Amino acid sequence: MRDIGKNIRSLRQKRNISQDQLAQTLHVTRQTISNYETGRSRPDVEMLAELARVLDADIKELLYGPTGMEHSARLLRHLAVGAVLTGLAAILYFVGGPWAQRLLQERYLICPVYMVVFFVKPLFFILLGWTLSQACLVLLRSEPLHSRWAVRSRRLLLAGISVWLAAMSPWFFYLARGLWESLQYLWGHGAFSQQSGFPSNAFLLYVARHPKVLSLGSALCGTALGILGFPACRSHAAQQ
Repeated sequence: MRDIGKNIRSLRQKRNISQDQLAQTLHVTRQTISNYETGRSRPDVEMLAELARVLDADIKELLYGPTGMEHSARLLRHLAVGAVLTGLAAILYFVGGPWAQRLLQERYLICPVYMVVFFVKPLFFILLGWTLSQACLVLLRSEPLHSRWAVRSRRLLLAGISVWLAAMSPWFFYLARGLWESLQYLWGHGAFSQQSGFPSNAFLLYVARHPKVLSLGSALCGTALGILGFPACRSHAAQQ
């Protein structure tokens, strides 16, 4: 019963209802709903009945969470999605990597290699870490963390990833353009002009010298996101 707030939030998000909408339906303030979901206060019996009616759920589901079958099915869905995405990324990495190396050796085209090393490889390890974490949750019959420190850790991790993507975005667009020109050249639809002026930054220079750090960091990020409940759980802000 200590997870009533988490159960209310989960059911509200599942029904695509914002805190404001739920508050208006129940004739309470949005802060009241927020207090319920964060555990600062608990609804009384009458309010529980009203919440169950509005959220189209059983009171037991509010008190104890989804049934075992629903919970297992949700975890299995997450695992299946992760496995499919990881498989696709693995194909890009393990097939595209040797192909890019061959282009470098035979035609001196370097953009495909950089695209695989700096973007396809990290994507594969992120998805691999996330999928493995979901598999562990299924085996342990557990679920992603929902505590306050977990939410803050998830937001901090996502902020760090956003900074990383912002720093690497010039490099990505540069390589995407170079990769497109390389494909056009291979297909015989145009001449390949070697680009100049590689966009560089501190992140890129560090990663270029420590490629294993990028792979390990990507795997750890994916694992952490799986354990901390992303994307299984979304932040309050996304629902308001």
